[in-house]
Amino acid sequence: MDEFFDKLKGGAYKAKDGAGRIAKEVAKRTTNAITYTKLNFSLNETQNNLKDIYTEIGKTMYEKYLDGTEYDESFLSSFEQVDKLMDEVAVLTEKLAELKNSLKCPECGAFNPTEADYCIKCGSHLANDEAYDNDDEDGEYDDAAEDGADSYDDEDDDEEIIIINPKKPE
Repeated sequence: MDEFFDKLKGGAYKAKDGAGRIAKEVAKRTTNAITYTKLNFSLNETQNNLKDIYTEIGKTMYEKYLDGTEYDESFLSSFEQVDKLMDEVAVLTEKLAELKNSLKCPECGAFNPTEADYCIKCGSHLANDEAYDNDDEDGEYDDAAEDGADSYDDEDDDEEIIIINPKKPE
């Protein structure tokens, strides 16, 4: 019987040693994965910073081209491509806004939700046809709708306003 317990004890020690080796290997691989992720993140962040600097250089040169000030002529074909792409962006943005039935601000050109009365970018009054169908010829808003409805009453507004104060990440 002692022989059986000795073999069992020996097997337990081998299992313990094997589990210890596995735990060390897992810890080593986890550390390597974390280190790899950190290095990869740092590399991407550095490359993005570099790209931002390159972008700023190009933007500065393009602004000189737009202003008519002195710029490097070797960039002319690139500037013309940027002009075409900017026009394409404007057309695509306009089409997307049409699909979403957005309102375009007459002052700054920003697109706003259809229910907005004021521009979300510059605060200018929007010509929202739904909200201002009852304008007088002089541009003033009538208190009563043409169908005889009463003027707007705050008591009928059942929507609750919730103010959320975002917290800074720690």
